[in-house]
Amino acid sequence: MFGFFKKNKLKNLLKKNGRNHAFLDMDAIHSVLVLFETSDYEAVDSFVEKLQEAGKSVSGYAFRIKDDAFDYSETVYKVISPKENSEKSGIPSDLLLNHLKTQHYDVAIDLTIRENYSLQYILAVTNTTMTIGLKKNKLPFYDFSISKLPQAKDSKDSPVSGLIKSIEFYLKTIKGKNTSS
Repeated sequence: MFGFFKKNKLKNLLKKNGRNHAFLDMDAIHSVLVLFETSDYEAVDSFVEKLQEAGKSVSGYAFRIKDDAFDYSETVYKVISPKENSEKSGIPSDLLLNHLKTQHYDVAIDLTIRENYSLQYILAVTNTTMTIGLKKNKLPFYDFSISKLPQAKDSKDSPVSGLIKSIEFYLKTIKGKNTSS
């Protein structure tokens, strides 16, 4: 029952957001918001480094998974802890949401494999031109969605690494509407 209310809340937030959708290629992207879970820190951090080397401004929000005791204070990512930064329902704090609403990103990349209400909430309220991620439900979060994860060629590759490779490939291959600022 609670899932029904969460989905309706997200649906309403997506409608209220009213953002203009566009497809951007890698050349048109200047600012990036990356959403991920802390269990995927290493793969995401490597991806963020590549984006920064390509001259992109990157902000990252990580959702701290249960039993993760790593100290992220020395990283550039903002960590959303279920106990500290969100209500019991999973809605991120007003302080965090108000900060996000003042920012604009060319693209938001959701690197979560499972549904994560806190990060979906952020994705629904963020001011961004294009959103990319793995399709996990019927809600229209993404302008560009990956329908299924590619098979890992190496057993050491995480599912997030495969998702990142797919996103990198498409961003380098597609030719989008250049909406450079």
